[in-house]
Amino acid sequence: MTNFDALTPEALRARGSMKWNRRGPEVLPMWVAEMDYPLADPVAAAIDEVVARQGFGYAEVDDRVPRAFADFAARRLGMTVNPGWTTVVPHVLAGIEIAVDVFTPKDAGVVVTTPAYMHFLVIPGLTGREAVEVPLLETPGAATVDEQWHLDLEGIERAFANGARSLILCQPYNPVGKVFSREELAELARIVARYDGWVISDEIHAPLTLPAIRHLAYSEVDETAASHCVTITSASKSFSMPGLPCATVSLHTQAGHDRFVTNAHPDHLYGATTLGIEANVAAFTGGDEWLDGALAKIAQNVARTKAFVDAELPDVRYVPGDATYFAWLDLREAGLGDDPAAWVLDKGKLWMNPGGDFGANGKGFCRLNLATTSAILDDGLGRLKAALDAR
Repeated sequence: MTNFDALTPEALRARGSMKWNRRGPEVLPMWVAEMDYPLADPVAAAIDEVVARQGFGYAEVDDRVPRAFADFAARRLGMTVNPGWTTVVPHVLAGIEIAVDVFTPKDAGVVVTTPAYMHFLVIPGLTGREAVEVPLLETPGAATVDEQWHLDLEGIERAFANGARSLILCQPYNPVGKVFSREELAELARIVARYDGWVISDEIHAPLTLPAIRHLAYSEVDETAASHCVTITSASKSFSMPGLPCATVSLHTQAGHDRFVTNAHPDHLYGATTLGIEANVAAFTGGDEWLDGALAKIAQNVARTKAFVDAELPDVRYVPGDATYFAWLDLREAGLGDDPAAWVLDKGKLWMNPGGDFGANGKGFCRLNLATTSAILDDGLGRLKAALDAR
């Protein structure tokens, strides 16, 4: 049984990752999407096996990852994946970039709903396309994340009417933590189909729904959605191994798959490592117990954070998400301007992601990583309070 409170800041720094070593030891890093947990035993065993046989040559990519993901998706996500229509790629961002290039005409825009995972705003430009920002609609004062944030379906339709032909969807949604309803996604599907467009659905956070919340894959909404959906994912976020490159791109029709493999350049597809492949197979086939434990710990941290914010931070608003391990903290009433993360870093030595990095409508917010230990979380929340008290 994994002890999710086992690791100390010293042990985490010793791992050598960017998260814990980019700044000095006086700074507590709770920013980038990396868990502060021990590796799942099946994943560790798979890596040990690769090391024992010195499997560090060019990786042989076969169908084991697609088959393992298809089984995991059926078992954990209620999602149908055809391994034969699934392609291994180096990482999720590479998959998104390839999909944008394959399924978006050169002169067409790519819709990015904001606040968005910051790299979504960059990827269209890397392929010579324009990123068309359509901010989410916000209902201030809402009690739940589902009530607080909505797709601006009219804005998305205007973007497609003006020439956009694809949309990058984060489902579940990073950074706000929303799991979209079938009704909302079905309406999105009708709009996209009206313009013969595509939805490129990043579902890397799909296994990270909190207890009693059910993820709905975009491809499972209806046949219309499945016909124009590209699903991209990896075990990397859910099993805390972002440094082991391997991801999958799944199409949901034969025609879509044929178009992808025919038009994607082989050099762009290649790059998953042997370690990444074996780790993904191990996580998808044997990681359920570890994942259940991690989700239980994250749920505790969500509740802990909500209680602290409500009791100790009157100028901060926190509506817990239904998925991911991020808290999207609203500091717009704290009097710290557009970038409160900079103040908190300076005064409290707590490193969070600045909300403005996620788009203009993220200004005044901060993203806090909750996939950590109780001790680190308590330290982080204390630092946040100290920084706000220093105003």
